[in-house]
Amino acid sequence: MSSEFTGTPMPPATAVKAKKPYLLKPTLYGHDYINLASVQKCLEDRRSDFVTVDSTSFSGELELESRSNERFFVLEQDHFTLFSHYHAPVKFGYKSRNAIMAHLWRDAWILDLTSTKFVEVDGLWQLEQLPVLSFAFGQDADTLQSSYLIDDNTIHEYYESTTTMDMAELATVAQGKADLCVSHFFVVNRGKEYWAVDTKDPSISHAFSPSTKTRTISRLADGPITVQALIDEESLQASINASTSQSPKFMLRDINGEDVVEGDQFVLQILSDLDEDEDNEHHENGGDGRSMLSDKDWVGAFDRSHIGPGKEFMAYGSVGHADCFGMAVVDDITYLTFEGQFVQIEDNGSSTVVLPETPSKRNRIHLACSDDGFTALSRWGAKVPIVFEWIKSGCGFFSVDEEGDYSIDDYAKLRLIKV
Repeated sequence: MSSEFTGTPMPPATAVKAKKPYLLKPTLYGHDYINLASVQKCLEDRRSDFVTVDSTSFSGELELESRSNERFFVLEQDHFTLFSHYHAPVKFGYKSRNAIMAHLWRDAWILDLTSTKFVEVDGLWQLEQLPVLSFAFGQDADTLQSSYLIDDNTIHEYYESTTTMDMAELATVAQGKADLCVSHFFVVNRGKEYWAVDTKDPSISHAFSPSTKTRTISRLADGPITVQALIDEESLQASINASTSQSPKFMLRDINGEDVVEGDQFVLQILSDLDEDEDNEHHENGGDGRSMLSDKDWVGAFDRSHIGPGKEFMAYGSVGHADCFGMAVVDDITYLTFEGQFVQIEDNGSSTVVLPETPSKRNRIHLACSDDGFTALSRWGAKVPIVFEWIKSGCGFFSVDEEGDYSIDDYAKLRLIKV
């Protein structure tokens, strides 16, 4: 009897509850025409049993009849199949094998694909997102723990060196698997240390801890953020965390890393968040005829018509147009200025304004610069970010976010360009 089966999972409402045998290892049956050594490695394999079977006589259905309260997988040439007493056989794509096995044996004794991020493509269930290639030190692999689906969506390779890790050598392996996994980065683990490494340039790597693993990998896997972008963000975060008030040695820098001094004029740019549909609608409703924006366009963040003494500090995504700003140093504190007046936080604490008076400590803005030339703004004396919110018409505004836990993503990141 053929072990090729069709069918879809039984709806969750009709599934039968069963006691999960936590200590039972998953079994994977591989037909004798499959080279098990060539099957892409997964972390879950270290907790599984592989059995080679005679393809002329083995039947998944008959094997299932001989088992009670148990499930198993059958490895085929281009897919693998789950057999269970609680639903019809289900076919899966190999690229998501680790995620599927971890999901079933850790979280879901009764299969419920409707409550997960699995999709059916050409008759095979799999995750939409490609897995992440992860290298693990052989002696550490059995202790690795995962808690979320993004942690499980991996393929694994193991290295046994007890001294050094050759990132260039690992990158070569990763480049050879570009069609199997996320191609722009890979992860290396050694004990409690993790690194995200740029596949094309392995000299670019970002270290992270187990506590930030899920968030770091998720951001990189979702894209379009790169390893270098994470490094740049960390630099900016370090500048923010170093002090909630500026050192007398603080120097404002432009996007090229050059110092900005009093008398310099510069424009400030922010990354547009206006998508193509919104821009078309803006044109149709009497917009200003500006060119199309994409989420990769850096635009002049400030427009004169939206700025005035004592008025809310607004911004407008105007391509090719930006007002000039300056800076002033008063009592060793660097301030952002506009037309000789000080940019500061409004008394109500919710927005930014331009006023002639030197800001009080309560109204003062803290400037932070990263090594890569980006500038972030926050409330003086506290790590409270000044954020930027785009609205549908292409206008936006700065505000002070006084609530919640903050990450570097919350800060409005500006490019300072001398003119």
